[in-house]
Amino acid sequence: MNESSQSSRLPPLLSDEMAQLYIREQTNIIREEVRKELEAEKVPLNQKELMEKFGFDAKYLKKLLANGLKRRKQGRDWKYDLADVYEVLDYLKENFRGYQPRR
Repeated sequence: MNESSQSSRLPPLLSDEMAQLYIREQTNIIREEVRKELEAEKVPLNQKELMEKFGFDAKYLKKLLANGLKRRKQGRDWKYDLADVYEVLDYLKENFRGYQPRR
């Protein structure tokens, strides 16, 4: 086989316009996904949703509340803002002194 017969089997390269269009579409898709994620971060979670998202148990949630986690009563549920949760988790990480033996 010569080079010309091999090149005829390969798909044609994208033109610059087609490549730019493809990149633009991919960028728009990524922007939309990021926007949705940011919107989801703004929605407050109830206690059950918060525990499922982070894998907390009730005892650890009480620890977070004792360390300043803010919550508000909305209907019959307590609602937690993710920004507040991240703030308390960062505080605990910064002030971690290692595990202390129980006395």
